[in-house]
Amino acid sequence: MAGRVESGRSLMFGLALAVLGAIAPSGVSHAEPLTPPTRIAVVTLDTEPTTAPAESRDVKAETTARVQRCFAKLGYYKGPIDGEANEDTWTAHWYFKNEHGLKAYGDFLAKPVLKKIGELCKEEKPKPETKPETKPEPKPVQAAAPEDAAPTAAKKADGETLTAALADGEGEPAPVVEEEPPLPPTRLEIDCLPKDLIAVLRRAHGDDVRAQACVPGCLPSPKGLSQAQLDDLQNRYGVVWCRSCVQIAGHLSLDDIRRIEDVGHLELCSMPPRQLPRPGIGNGNVVKAFSRIRELYRALPPAPEDPGAIAVIVGNGAYDNLPTAETARSDAGAMYFFLTEHLGFRQDRIIDLRNARRADFERVFGPVPGSDGELARLVRAQPDAKVIVYYSGHGATNSSHSETYMLPVDAEPYREERSGYPLSTLYANLAKLKAKSVLVLLESSYGRDHGDYVLPPNLPETTSTALPPKPLSAVTVMAAADRGQRALIDTSYDIGLFTRYAIEGLAGSADLYPVGNGDGSVDSAEIYAYTAAMVRLAARKTFGLLQQPVYSSVATPVLSSSGTVAAKPGE
Repeated sequence: MAGRVESGRSLMFGLALAVLGAIAPSGVSHAEPLTPPTRIAVVTLDTEPTTAPAESRDVKAETTARVQRCFAKLGYYKGPIDGEANEDTWTAHWYFKNEHGLKAYGDFLAKPVLKKIGELCKEEKPKPETKPETKPEPKPVQAAAPEDAAPTAAKKADGETLTAALADGEGEPAPVVEEEPPLPPTRLEIDCLPKDLIAVLRRAHGDDVRAQACVPGCLPSPKGLSQAQLDDLQNRYGVVWCRSCVQIAGHLSLDDIRRIEDVGHLELCSMPPRQLPRPGIGNGNVVKAFSRIRELYRALPPAPEDPGAIAVIVGNGAYDNLPTAETARSDAGAMYFFLTEHLGFRQDRIIDLRNARRADFERVFGPVPGSDGELARLVRAQPDAKVIVYYSGHGATNSSHSETYMLPVDAEPYREERSGYPLSTLYANLAKLKAKSVLVLLESSYGRDHGDYVLPPNLPETTSTALPPKPLSAVTVMAAADRGQRALIDTSYDIGLFTRYAIEGLAGSADLYPVGNGDGSVDSAEIYAYTAAMVRLAARKTFGLLQQPVYSSVATPVLSSSGTVAAKPGE
């Protein structure tokens, strides 16, 4: 009997050894003594020995965090990156799916949505969060390490937070030096303004405006025009033709041109052909514009959240019966990000319309003069609201040159009276809003033709204006171009020139000398003077063309706070 018991014990001991040999990981040395039976469990290189199975990774939370990171990069999301499907995440998804042709997908974890996110945010793929590794440490063969080396080794194993070895046995890692944001500027790089813009500033601020008047800038004469034709254009429109300049082909950015001129002490001029392909055809890199637009305002302090700020943003690019408006999508996205990230607009206070149809215009602004729409109802619920209406897309004028229109994507060519939304209706309904201020920004061209070419030097082609017949109380209107003149593109950001400099001005640049008065706030006169001056300069230097924004305002309402103080002459 005793022999059977001993034999059974030997058999059980042998089975235990076999089990240990089967489950031991390859990286664990078999020369180490066996652990007690109560410690026999699944042991891996990634987890500590435990009596329960290792906790599985929360794949859904990781994917949600990845989506949040991408939404934050693209400007849709401002909440924490916590992997939780919170209200801000769903709000960001609603805007994202509507902008990227994914309206049918209500879940941001749907495969088509994740595929689009992967395309737009490849660099943002998060590394999977893993628990700190606790590999079984082999017993030392030689003498034990000094006691102060143990914490160093533990830190390297714990999350791999150290990126370099400690120097000379120091007990603390070298401090991480974070890159500081650039300091906000105190004055503009331009030293003078056109006389008509100085007059606008003096009407608003009085004789304290001390900006110097610029000598009128010249344009290179377009190829193919005779001297008689050049003289006629100069007499009729006041165009000054360049007599001596270094001619260049192609389109350099304004910053590049000015750097070359400063270093070489010369004047460059871009020579346009007889017919210039409209800048932006084939461009429109949305991701580029969205990812770089923050450069225009990140050095300036953002405004706090303003519950009284309301905006309507319309970006009409994909037309049913007209050529694509190449920069409309980028323009609207850039303005949306600027308002939500820098000017304190809440996402739920912005009516965001992309590829809006005639019914969408009527729903938001009202179908006829004197009627209400969704915007009016929002303003009634928010006394003293500050409203911004931004439009980028095609515009038009009717055959009699008596009315101008914003064109919905379902508009029919040369049928503006039937399918366009009249600017007169927009202005009438905005004027009756009981808002503290209304700013209308129009990134559009209001001519009869929507072709792919610009005829240098880009002179007005019609007689009808995009501005109200007379200035409206509490409503400020700024248009990128007027009377059929073409609106041009900023080649650095793939957005409209007007939109680029309007964003810069609102962010605070318009309060800097020589445009602004340095009082820490930006009013409508400063915004217009800055935007118009920079658009005129960039159009002339980059393309050898004209572009003249226009402006209408009774008063000069404060539109944003710049948070900077402009340097005066001599400072």
